[in-house]
Amino acid sequence: MRRTLLSVGFTVGLALALSAARVEARSWTVGAEGADVPDFPTVGAAIAAALNGDTIVVRGGVYRGNLVLNKQLSIVGEGQPVLFGTGIGSVVTILADGCVLRGFTLEGSGTGQTNEMDAAVHIRSSRNRVVANRMRRVFYGVVVVNGTGNEIADNDIAGFADLPFGRRGDGIYVYRAPANVVARNRVSSEKDGIYFQYAPRGQAVDNVVSNSRYALHDMFSDDAIIARNTFVESTVGANIMNSRRIRIERNQTRRNRGVPGIGLTLKDCDDSTVAGNRIIENARGLLLDGSSHNQFRDNTFRANDTAVTLFSSAEANAFGGNEFVDNWSDVILSGRESGTRWNIDGRGNYWSRYRGFDFDGDGIGDRAHPLIGAFERLEGANPTARIFLHSPAAAGLELAARLSGRTSDDAADDRPLVRRGEVARDPFADRTWHPLAGVSMVAAIVVMTIVMLRGTRPCSS
Repeated sequence: MRRTLLSVGFTVGLALALSAARVEARSWTVGAEGADVPDFPTVGAAIAAALNGDTIVVRGGVYRGNLVLNKQLSIVGEGQPVLFGTGIGSVVTILADGCVLRGFTLEGSGTGQTNEMDAAVHIRSSRNRVVANRMRRVFYGVVVVNGTGNEIADNDIAGFADLPFGRRGDGIYVYRAPANVVARNRVSSEKDGIYFQYAPRGQAVDNVVSNSRYALHDMFSDDAIIARNTFVESTVGANIMNSRRIRIERNQTRRNRGVPGIGLTLKDCDDSTVAGNRIIENARGLLLDGSSHNQFRDNTFRANDTAVTLFSSAEANAFGGNEFVDNWSDVILSGRESGTRWNIDGRGNYWSRYRGFDFDGDGIGDRAHPLIGAFERLEGANPTARIFLHSPAAAGLELAARLSGRTSDDAADDRPLVRRGEVARDPFADRTWHPLAGVSMVAAIVVMTIVMLRGTRPCSS
């Protein structure tokens, strides 16, 4: 009996000693010899030997093969080592919670031939950090599926620039995964730069995305925060769909052009705030379709072909404190005006085309600013009319409407600001000759006169 008790005591003591020994995690080294001999020649061997909480330091060099992290480990690159995958599947797959992958160049992912989301890093767990890595010519950059609280930050991700968008993956794809943070990444040449799908409470902050189909794509992902990003030279800067309570704040969306080019589009998106953004030099700055009860405050719309396009399905939205400067067209309505308010708490918007005065000096124009000019009225019902935008025909329509003395009963900003942004300028000052400039101004005036006499309203549906 005594021997049995001693045996049990020895076993318990050994277990306690081993447990105590693991209080401090161990650090392993991989790679070429440095100041000391490394513990392992390959990363896979180090992962197999390490225990939860350990750190594996990988020295500079090229390491081939796909890796799977099925225990809580920190894998840290020293001197930007390269993890080169097999060309099938993902280069690194993270299955355990609480892992760190930092300081690597990753290449050689699969390219989706097996309908898998082949990626540089594929995460299927929570509370991991993928930071300060370079990902080159990868199908997807980082994929997060069914994981919460992951941080994807300070990575540089580049896809297959030579392939059409339909054959690329996404830069950072977050699927059925709430409350993940995507911060300070640089993404280029992917299909969608950052994509939240069924991923509520996600955050995309301080990222730079270029040369993508959608720089940012959000679908069925409520309560997302999209802040201080730069979305440039893509087809669409940010595309928000089927989501509610989105905060889109202090982003820059520039030079998103081409036939479908849009800086920001909200489709079936409600109860959201769009504030402090700079929407510049896009084909269309903002498009609203089927989206209601959103507020647009203190944004700058400058040098867009069209600043705002409103469909009649976009109801009860409000604009206040925004600047509309040097756009070819400020607002185009497609269908009937649907209750959009052009001031918030009595504060309207600044329009570089405003031609009124502020005699009492309160910073508010003394007369309302009509948003839909004669040409925009025709364009809303007939988009192909835009080819005449910079022709004498367009100027003739505007002049005829002005000389008629009739005012629009459509949308108007009745509290226009006069002390914001650039000095108001003549709306015709930058209208240059179009290749079709031979259209007669007299003919344009006649057309406008007929429209007014018939009392038609081409922008109504």
